Amino acid sequence: MIPLIIDFSRKKVVIFGGGAVSARKARYFQDEAELTVISRSFSDAIKASPANLMQSDVGEMSDEEILSHLEGAFLVISALPDKNQNNRIGRLAAEAGILFNNADGEAGDVIIPSILRGRHLIAGFSTGGESPAVSRHLRDRFETIIPEIDAMVDLQIVLRDALKATNLKQEERAERLRDAIIDPEIREGLQKDMDATIHLALRRYSSETMPKINRGNSDE
Repeated sequence: MIPLIIDFSRKKVVIFGGGAVSARKARYFQDEAELTVISRSFSDAIKASPANLMQSDVGEMSDEEILSHLEGAFLVISALPDKNQNNRIGRLAAEAGILFNNADGEAGDVIIPSILRGRHLIAGFSTGGESPAVSRHLRDRFETIIPEIDAMVDLQIVLRDALKATNLKQEERAERLRDAIIDPEIREGLQKDMDATIHLALRRYSSETMPKINRGNSDE
């Protein structure tokens, strides 16, 4: 498997099951995808979601009926308490060429990671389903550095624009952007006084006439 970041806007996601696991899966997609949840009953969390709810007993549905509900879907998720039904839906999704995530049963071709968001950063953590607790632990550890990462991206946006206005070659501009990221004074300053630190970085790294800077050197 390989990780990807996908824009789910205007993409259809179908979830089978109306319990706690389905509610967690629904929360993952509800702000972006066109979401449909199919189940014979729905938890309060599912009812409160913006998903389109379709009440039906999957165990009583034919393969053809299930396939009709999968039409146009980009991703199908099955979180029913019955593994056999989950596996059945996975088989039908595969036949229809639709990506599938199985909450309980035979592995599908999609794993939904533990996700972390900043203003600029999106990061996902997964152990391939072997230890969700470790994935959550990694997310929690990385969460502490999100403000630092977002500040670095803010700096890079300003510095990149300043460097584009110079006559420096692309390789030199890229090297200076990397130097700014690993500059200890810049990294520390971003957490204390962002505006002053951005001005410092511009003076230090965007001048065409400045001498070449060794990586990690914090002297002006």
